[in-house]
Amino acid sequence: MKMSQAYAWLAAGVLAAGLNASYHDGGLQRVHEMVDQVEHSSTAVLTLARLQTRLLQSELAKAGFANTEFGETGFAKAELAKTQTGFDRLQAIDDREQARVDRMEARRARIEARITCIRIPAAGFAPMVFSAPRISECPRMRVDVPRLPAIQVPKIPAIHVEIPSAGPV
Repeated sequence: MKMSQAYAWLAAGVLAAGLNASYHDGGLQRVHEMVDQVEHSSTAVLTLARLQTRLLQSELAKAGFANTEFGETGFAKAELAKTQTGFDRLQAIDDREQARVDRMEARRARIEARITCIRIPAAGFAPMVFSAPRISECPRMRVDVPRLPAIQVPKIPAIHVEIPSAGPV
């Protein structure tokens, strides 16, 4: 993983933790309002469905279908049972979500408890001071380097060796 990716993931984690803490501390009022609105809307829809079922039951009873398969014991009860089943499923999903949130909160509390137990020793670091000597003048020095005498190296004669050939290969 590259360092830039690591920093990006770190920044995303810090941002997510900040948003989560802000949400649970009562911040992000607009998000709270949206969650409340969804909750009220679903409650209103279920209430309307129940009222419509009861209205249908009473209309069928007035029409004389009270004891038929379409009456109170038939169609209306089946619709009411479907509505109740749907509501029970939503409630089960909500219960699972709440259990998941409770587990996350417990995990968060355990981590916070561990963090409070961590002791980081205070270390006092003295700043390093460098002092370089200041040179205001650079004196000139004259150095005499003697010249080496030229060396005459004799020329090496070339040696030529003839190898007889075995013929065409």
